[in-house]
Parts: sequence; structure tokens; C-alpha cells
Amino acid sequence: MSHKVLLINVNTCSTPYPVFPLGLGHLASSLEASGYRTHLLDLAVYPNDLEDILRRQKPDIVGLSLRNIDDIHIENTQFYAPALTDITKRIRALTDAAVVLGGSGYSLFPEALLKATGADFGIAGEGECALPALLDALAAGNGHEHIPGIVYSVDGSVVVNRKRACAVDAILTPAMPRRLAAYYIQTSSMLNIQTQRGCGYKCSYCTYPLIEGTRFRRRSPQSVCDDIRAAQRAGARYVFIVDSVFNTSRSHVVALCEEILRRRLRIKWGCFLRPKGLTQSLMNLMARAGLTHIEFGSDSLCDSVLEAYGKGFTFGDVLHASECARMAGVHFAHFLIVGGPTETEKTVREGFANSTCIKRTVFFPFVGVRLYPDTPLHAWALSEGTVARDADLLKPYFYVTPHISREKIFRMLSLFSAQALNWVVSDVSVQNSGVMRALRQKGIVGPLWEYLIR
Repeated sequence: MSHKVLLINVNTCSTPYPVFPLGLGHLASSLEASGYRTHLLDLAVYPNDLEDILRRQKPDIVGLSLRNIDDIHIENTQFYAPALTDITKRIRALTDAAVVLGGSGYSLFPEALLKATGADFGIAGEGECALPALLDALAAGNGHEHIPGIVYSVDGSVVVNRKRACAVDAILTPAMPRRLAAYYIQTSSMLNIQTQRGCGYKCSYCTYPLIEGTRFRRRSPQSVCDDIRAAQRAGARYVFIVDSVFNTSRSHVVALCEEILRRRLRIKWGCFLRPKGLTQSLMNLMARAGLTHIEFGSDSLCDSVLEAYGKGFTFGDVLHASECARMAGVHFAHFLIVGGPTETEKTVREGFANSTCIKRTVFFPFVGVRLYPDTPLHAWALSEGTVARDADLLKPYFYVTPHISREKIFRMLSLFSAQALNWVVSDVSVQNSGVMRALRQKGIVGPLWEYLIR
């Protein structure tokens, strides 16, 4: 019977800062609860330890987690998927252990990546239920054809079993090995937690519904606070909530904030918020519970473009949410997509003008939209003729509106940001990176983008 499992984080992206492999932490806890001895290797922290760990651990199963296909930057794109093939080859050279692929990035291209790597299995979607079930089946010599989410080859063809969402009580407090956590706390000043999975919103480009499902599955406030306690025991004074959107339900936000206050966790935290349905009282409650940073997925400051993106809110909502955050004394930033469907030079300029109405914020504009299969934007691009039906979307492909060139967009952003000192158009500069490192060494926690306002 197979007992030893080696889980490997292959994500080495460190921009804007390294991110703790939370998914593998949850998966490790589920495997341990199922009776499997599990070791977690993070190649972002220990890039040269793969061969040594394989020799010492002698695992029966090796799981590789691919979080990101690429860095979603339209220029000088970093493509991470080929690392899976390289690492799989290195594993094959040293062990006969079965190789299982997973992670959010892998789940978007399960067939192509299984073929490219030659791995034994993959898991499309969540692994907390699927991987223990697969390991049980392998240990018992049973078939795996019935297990939801499992990806495998049959006679040269790849089969992807239909996914099934995990129940929230199957999502256990993640393993946070102290040495590993210490690295992320030192380099980014934070660890991360998740309060819910699934997304019922209809943003045209988004992959969350494809990976986690379209139904919101909210964890109990008690479970989330247990995760926060675990992060604090590992040394964290700040956590970031990685939900696609934290405020999917007012009652969910209120219950968690009240539990944080009841348990006196005294933790600072940040999250992604949707600028819709927020009130000053709700914002004040979040601030009392420790909220210090909000990253708004605003995407555009122009109503016609917001409608095309499928956002379900208006610039008026963005403005109101911003003012609620400002009044509560919470730092907030807006992430924008410039060049998506229906964007024109006129709408870009409208967005510039509207941005001047928002006080004390930082804007992060991204040019173009990373295009993924089976999203509404993919269907839009096909109907528009801006992408070929046989285009290989595993390789980084970015949608840019046919109404304005990417070169024109970059020129407009460059000219506007020269005057608008809170627009961060390119990656954080070497100088600013040094400043942020110095701030973290002084004990200041959080993403620190509020210090990027020039």
C-alpha cells in the first residue's frame, strides 16, 4: 500500500512578491487526515533540493502543483508551463513513483499538459477529495475511472473525468511548515488564507468558475479563524484573503469579522473586494476586525467597458466603494484592464478622467486580457475573429480590442501616468522594490503598494 507522498510547488514567480502555496497546504492536511505521510517541497524556496529530497524521501507518489501558466503580462511574458515537463523528467530519472499533476494553472489545460509532460495522472479542479481517492484506488488495485476530476491516458487519448466540487468541511486548516512559512513572512511579510471557493459572477475573462465552480461555497467563520490562528502560530502578523471576491455575501463578511473580534485574533489582513453593495458600516466593521488593504477588481472606470466585461457594477459603485474605504482609513488599490472588449481611445480617456475623482488610491493598469478557453471572452474573440479557432491558448495569448492598438494604449498610459502619480504602469521598479524590502525589514507588513504613490 502506498503511503508516502511528496507534494511539490513548482511556482517560482516572485512578482510582486512570493506567495505561500496555500493549495498544497490544504492538500497536505487532507492527505495526512487520510493516513498518507506527506512532505512538501517548495522549489521557490529550495530550488536545488529536488534530487536530494527524492533520494531521501523515496516517495510512492509525487504531486506537482502548477499555480500559474504565465505571469499575465502582455510584454516580456514569463511562461511557466514548460517547467512541468522538465521537473517530470528529473523525477523520472530517479524514481518509479507515479507523478500526479494539479493546481489551478494545470486545471485550465489538463489534457495538453498531461500529454506534454508524460505524467501518470492529473487532477482537474480541487484535489482535497480527488487525490486521496486516487491514492486509495491505486493502493487497493482498483480502477480510478469513477473518481471526479481525475485525468489519465487510455490508448494514447487523454480522459478528463467530470469535476466535482469539494464540500467545505473537506477543506481542512492548511499545513504551514514553520521553515517554509518563515521564508514567505520574511520576503512578503504575509501568509494567505481562503474563506470560500467558487464564483457565481460572470466576468468575461475569468477562470475561477471553471476551476472552482459557479456556486459560492463559504467556509464557517470558526474554520477560517482556525486558519488564521495557524498562520499566527507560524509567525504571521498579516494574512491576505485569496478568495476571488471576499464580499460575495454581507452575512459571510459580517460573521467572519465578528468571529475575528470575538476571538481577539489581532491580525492585520487584506483581500480582494468587489466594488458593489458596500456600505460604510460594513467597511468600518472590516477595519475594526483588522482590514488594512483592499485590492478592488474594478477592471475599468468606464460604464460601457464594464458592461462588456460582464462586471455587473458601474463607475458610480467604484467611486462609492472607494470613498467608504477612504473614510474607514483602509488603504485601497484598483486593478484595471485597458484594451478589453469595446475599449476605444475615447473610453480610455474617460477612464483617465474618472480616475481623478478617486482620492488616495493606487491604480494598476494591465494592457490586454490573457485569453483562456471556455470563457465568455474566448467566445467573444471567436465571434469577432480576433482569435483563430485552432489557436493554442496554452501558450500566452492576449486579447486586445481591434479598436485601438496595444502600442497606442501603452503610449496613452505612459503620457497620463507621467502626470498621474498614482498610476503604476509597469512592474515595480528596482528602486521601489528595495524600498519595500527595507520597509518589511522594519516590521511594516502588507503588500505595501500604498508606498508606490510618487
